[in-house]
Amino acid sequence: MTEIEWVEDPDLRDPVAVLAFEGWNDAADAASRVLYYLMEHHDEIPIAQLDLEPYINYQVTRPLVSIDRAVRHIHWPATGFFGVRLAGHVHDLVLVVGEEPHLRWRQFCSEVIGVLRRLGVNRAVSLGAFVGQIPHTLPVPIFGSSDDPDFALRMGINVSTYEGPTGITGVLTSALSDEGIEAAGVWAGLPHYLAGNPSPSGTRALLYALGDVIGWHFDVDPLDEEVEGYEAQVGEAVSDSEELVEYVKRLEQESESRVIARGDSRRLVEDIERFLRNPN
Repeated sequence: MTEIEWVEDPDLRDPVAVLAFEGWNDAADAASRVLYYLMEHHDEIPIAQLDLEPYINYQVTRPLVSIDRAVRHIHWPATGFFGVRLAGHVHDLVLVVGEEPHLRWRQFCSEVIGVLRRLGVNRAVSLGAFVGQIPHTLPVPIFGSSDDPDFALRMGINVSTYEGPTGITGVLTSALSDEGIEAAGVWAGLPHYLAGNPSPSGTRALLYALGDVIGWHFDVDPLDEEVEGYEAQVGEAVSDSEELVEYVKRLEQESESRVIARGDSRRLVEDIERFLRNPN
């Protein structure tokens, strides 16, 4: 029995799916925030909702309670599907966002792909963020991968050679490719010493990268002020610690020597592998 609840089946133009999942694949909330940002700044169309009852351990991810006019409401975890129309572009978007499921990943992927198929999706981009030995003073490095070398070549991103544990983002990207849907993953690398706080810098970098992949320029002006304030706050906090100042300088020197920003991707691959094998 399907767990999909349909709200609307909109007519979208050759839609591209953009997927992000909160949790293990989403350091500093950078990836999921891209989708919430797009929904906030566009007229999103609620399409469908996948009930996560079969896929969630409620002792790990608990339902939320809210009170509206003295009435209590329980909000259960779900994966949401939303449409976004991009005026003037050949593609619209289908945004897929929610918690990373705990159980039955293959069944979960089948449900998600079924919805995307019904909506006419032939291309998909998954977003993620990882933490590594990356200084906050340099541009956020972006790493891209695809199981389809031709697609990766067309988009100017690196072919993934990673082997090891993965999250639902990697599993779903592979499942999409197996079903004949062109799929790519785009990851932002973030400083490990800032992983406990949301990163607007990471979100903005992923938004730029997503635009590069689908051939669209997203308006990031609303994020610029937030990024400026965030970076000023981080700079002030770091400057208060002489030890941290020296540590960041060492990271800068190592980064320059290895050219990790839009250059040699080997260091980024190493950071991703360390993060995926030991996310804690």
